[in-house]
Amino acid sequence: MNTSRTSTLPTINTYLSDMLALERHIAEPLSHQQQDEAVAKSTTAKRAIDSAATMTQAHIVALEARLDQVGGHAGAPLKNGVASALGAVAAAIGDVRKTEVSKYLRDDYCALALASASYTLLHTTALAIGDLPTANLAERHLTDVAGAVMRLSASLPAVVLAELFEEGVPIDPSVLREAEVNVERAWQPGAVRAN
Repeated sequence: MNTSRTSTLPTINTYLSDMLALERHIAEPLSHQQQDEAVAKSTTAKRAIDSAATMTQAHIVALEARLDQVGGHAGAPLKNGVASALGAVAAAIGDVRKTEVSKYLRDDYCALALASASYTLLHTTALAIGDLPTANLAERHLTDVAGAVMRLSASLPAVVLAELFEEGVPIDPSVLREAEVNVERAWQPGAVRAN
């Protein structure tokens, strides 16, 4: 028996279990948001949230299957440090906006950014120990998450302008396209800003 391979299984089991816990943690608010009346009124937000929720559920199924294949188990809920980080980010900026839907999108964005970093860790670890099925799964999920973050980001300008208008803030609605283009440009591969 290859002892180095055997000794790496607990590492992969732990990383897969942690990733599964994170995806489950992300799925809960997404599911709640899908039922929210304010979200239902914004087709832009609803589409981004529904897409993220569908993706997250698919990731959960795939992670459960992979964890079962490597002989692991789901383990404990999200680690306190990760849960605290997610909570601290939301609390630190929770009072910045009074509006609900843009807060949802912002919080989802933050959670998916954490998932992106976590999938990078899982992918790199799996590559390093020669677990190509897990490395490939992590890479696919990382690509999915990057797309979801971009969709959430792209939906924010329209949602923010609609909320500002609803609050009675005098706005120039013609800036929507400019904001959307600027956000899209920022996400282009290799985007570099001149100082």
